[in-house]
Amino acid sequence: MRESSLAAAYPDLAKEWHPEKNGDLTPADVTPGSRKSVWWCCGKGHEWQAVVKGRTNGNGCPYCSNRRVLPGENDLGTTHPEVAAEWHPTKNGVLTPQTVTAGSRKKVWWLCSCGYEWQASVRSRTTNHAGCPACAGKVIFPGKNDLATLFPEVAAEWHPVKNGLLTPQTVTAYSNRKVWWICEKGHEYQAIIAHRTQERSGCPYCANRRVLPGFNDLQTVYPKIAAQWHPHLNGNLTPQMVPPGSSKKVWWKCSDGHEWKALVSSRTGPQKCGCPVCAGRFNPEKQKRYEKILAESQRLGAD
Repeated sequence: MRESSLAAAYPDLAKEWHPEKNGDLTPADVTPGSRKSVWWCCGKGHEWQAVVKGRTNGNGCPYCSNRRVLPGENDLGTTHPEVAAEWHPTKNGVLTPQTVTAGSRKKVWWLCSCGYEWQASVRSRTTNHAGCPACAGKVIFPGKNDLATLFPEVAAEWHPVKNGLLTPQTVTAYSNRKVWWICEKGHEYQAIIAHRTQERSGCPYCANRRVLPGFNDLQTVYPKIAAQWHPHLNGNLTPQMVPPGSSKKVWWKCSDGHEWKALVSSRTGPQKCGCPVCAGRFNPEKQKRYEKILAESQRLGAD
């Protein structure tokens, strides 16, 4: 055996020399750099032809490395039957799940059980686990995943004129697009579609999350309490700018001229707190605090 032969220099590769398909040629008869194409057989029994030099440069079994398809072993239908089940039955010509590997970069047609058809590479389906874009809400599939179909009660509040060409039929039910809505009471507001469908958020005015003067502001709902709003110690804040349940602490002034600070919600909530002086709720300690508050109000008034 020549010292420069494949058998001498690469004994492990020589073991994959096909025992029958190379005639009288043996690993001892070729050099590692030979460009002769010969037959090989890997440890799993896969047979293929390759140039000797290619083997010594690191190329192994093309089936084990998924560079070639071997039906029943490394084809898509065998390794990923659940993905292969969505292979489009008519749009891929002669290609089938048995003629491509799971790592193929070929772009082919797929058909989801929902009826949506789309193109994607085989690799994106098996490696990135990309599924049907319609089911994922990434594209519109009218009658299947649009807002009007999945959430007709939400779609009923779609603003009829402020959304341009957009309609409940042209957006997905879980879109992050912000659009205009109008509730049954006529309140208009903007909100993200997904917030309406996933978080079940409704009209912010009806829910008292936003103030709408003349509807849910303190002045409108509790005019008697709003009448005690301090005329000048609350800056630019007015009873028309806060809801009855606000946690803002503001200044008040009763008809007897007593001034005090309290949360808006404490005035309107179950406790219905009024003027602490008129209610006789002052003990000596409270009296000191009141005098301190009064001094503060006078200082603010002077400013």
